[in-house]
Amino acid sequence: MYQQQYHQYTIQQQQTWNILYTKRAEALSATVSAPFWQGVNALGLKAYFIPDFQEINFLLRRLANWEVVAVQEPLRPRQVLAKWAKQKFPAVTSLRLHPDADLRLQGNKDLFQDMFGQLPWLLQPQVAQFMQQIGVLSLQHKDPAETELLWRLAQHVLSNGLLRDAEGKVTLLGSHLIANAPEAALALKNENIWKPIDLDEILGQPYKDGERPEAYFVLESLDDLTQLVAQLEKEGLPVVELPAQLQLVAG
Repeated sequence: MYQQQYHQYTIQQQQTWNILYTKRAEALSATVSAPFWQGVNALGLKAYFIPDFQEINFLLRRLANWEVVAVQEPLRPRQVLAKWAKQKFPAVTSLRLHPDADLRLQGNKDLFQDMFGQLPWLLQPQVAQFMQQIGVLSLQHKDPAETELLWRLAQHVLSNGLLRDAEGKVTLLGSHLIANAPEAALALKNENIWKPIDLDEILGQPYKDGERPEAYFVLESLDDLTQLVAQLEKEGLPVVELPAQLQLVAG
């Protein structure tokens, strides 16, 4: 099993994490809601050092009954969803080369996006249950086209989604937005392409790594995640014809 080789992180990589964390935490203080910061604090994430997966797991298992598993490179959607079904959160161990790097040029994912951008939300029961249930559904629906739809739902919400906070303000939810300043700014200013949560519309909106979405979906609360899965389990996945290249990526 692949493990995080913590001792191999260089001083430069630790500095990159520090700059990323410091800049994003300051910028996000008014644009990400309180539950995210509760997760950051509960997991002991700090600007001073890259998180050690063993230390994170000591807390994560106790707080959410999940665990982080190290992966050398981003997994295929089917592999990620299968991990979620078992309450395992795959996180890549590599970090972007520079704090201002465009992740679309580096595989669209890195350690900072996984550990800072998404992991803190796992301490919210609605998010953890959503991820696990989507994962379980992926084991029941093994056709690549069905995998693509489940992945599309997960990414539109967990990677590029927005969330209305307790005061009614639209804030950032998606890990890609939280971890990348240009993407966050674009999502928050383009109100004309904000859309309310609608399962059929989300499933009908293509998603492709490295490309900006045509719409940003706004959750009214995290409870919307529970309702999405309940609707999906009740109505099932629609039958769609997907291009062959998308089916290959999903599988």
